[in-house]
Amino acid sequence: MQQKEELESLLKTCESAKDSVDAFLRSINDYVAVVEELPAIAKPLVRRDLESNTGLSADEWKAFLERLGTRYSSICDAAQRVTGALANGGDDAEVTVATATLNEVSAPLTEGADIAIEQLETMAIYMEGLPEKINMIPEAFLKGDSRDELISSVPGRVERARALKELLEKTKGELSTVAG
Repeated sequence: MQQKEELESLLKTCESAKDSVDAFLRSINDYVAVVEELPAIAKPLVRRDLESNTGLSADEWKAFLERLGTRYSSICDAAQRVTGALANGGDDAEVTVATATLNEVSAPLTEGADIAIEQLETMAIYMEGLPEKINMIPEAFLKGDSRDELISSVPGRVERARALKELLEKTKGELSTVAG
C-alpha cells in the first residue's frame, strides 16, 4: 500500500514538473523573441551575457529543458506502468519488470539532477540581476514600455526556475524511495 502512495506522489510530482518545464521553456522562447527584436548591435551582447552568466546559451537552455521534459514524460509513463501492475493484483513478475523499467528511465534524471539543480539556481540568480542590467540598456535600444514589461516579467521567471529546481529535488527523493 505504501508503494502505491509513493507512486501516486511521484506521478503528481512528475505532472507538476512537466508543466513547470513547459512554463520555463516558454520563458526561454519569450527571451529569444525579445532578443530578436533588439537592434543588431545589441543582440550578440545580450546573448553573450546569458551564456557567460549561466553557462548555457538560449538554444542550450531550450535543449536542456526539452530533454528534461522528455525524461519526466518517460518517468511518468513508467511509474504508471508500475501502478498498473500493482493494480492488476500485484503479479510479482509484472511489478518487477515495470519497476526495472522505472529504474532504467529514471537513471538519467537522477544521475544528472544535482547538475540540473545547480544550473537552475544559477539561472535564477542571473535573472534576479536582470532588472539592473535592463535599466543599463540605453533608451535608443530599449524603449520604456518594453523595458517595463521585461522588468515586470523577471520575478515570474525567477519563480519558475526555482519551482523547477524544487521539483527536481523532490523527484530525486521520490525516485530513490520508489525505485531504489
